[in-house]
Amino acid sequence: MKIKGFLFLMVLSQSSVFGQYKAEEFQAALLQAKYGAFLVYNGQKNSITLQFISNSVEPTEKPNFVIVDNLIIQASIVPFTQSWDFENLDVETQKTLLLGWKKYEKEWVEEQLKVKLKEREEITQIDGRIFLYWSFDMPKDRSPDSVSKQVYLVTICFDQILTINAPVDKKTSESLVREKLISIARTLQLHTGEVQDLKKLYDDLMK
Repeated sequence: MKIKGFLFLMVLSQSSVFGQYKAEEFQAALLQAKYGAFLVYNGQKNSITLQFISNSVEPTEKPNFVIVDNLIIQASIVPFTQSWDFENLDVETQKTLLLGWKKYEKEWVEEQLKVKLKEREEITQIDGRIFLYWSFDMPKDRSPDSVSKQVYLVTICFDQILTINAPVDKKTSESLVREKLISIARTLQLHTGEVQDLKKLYDDLMK
């Protein structure tokens, strides 16, 4: 694995989600761990963590992207800009917000690709947390390295939308990518009122 110490990642987004609310600001860092890698989003008062459990985890030159078991995985957060009672969102409100995010992203992707998407969506629970599973077909391309689908798992963390995304190419299947994303989603932890000490955390991960 080529992660040396810990790597700071830029938190990039194509859009904020709704209105004019000022969300908590987070910074991302990718830390090497004995089991693979550990992704931390440190906010001003809260933090979000994910694990990439694999013998093969490598960062890429693109912010937010890592290669896990030869799959290109993107993890990113997008802040809400409209105030909600984030600590007490019921299931129906979460579904509404997640589908609202998808509607905006779908319109953006269709504008970029100049096509109408053939898509699949599903609201599911992973370890008691509400996720949107969303996949769509990419335009057909005869290149052997072309991407046939894009697959997303999306959930709400504090006042952020967390997306875990991976492409499906001709060497993989949607079901394989889905299972990999679910395995990552199962490691998701929200640390309320706790910001991670990255140096201490890195030392602990390497013990």
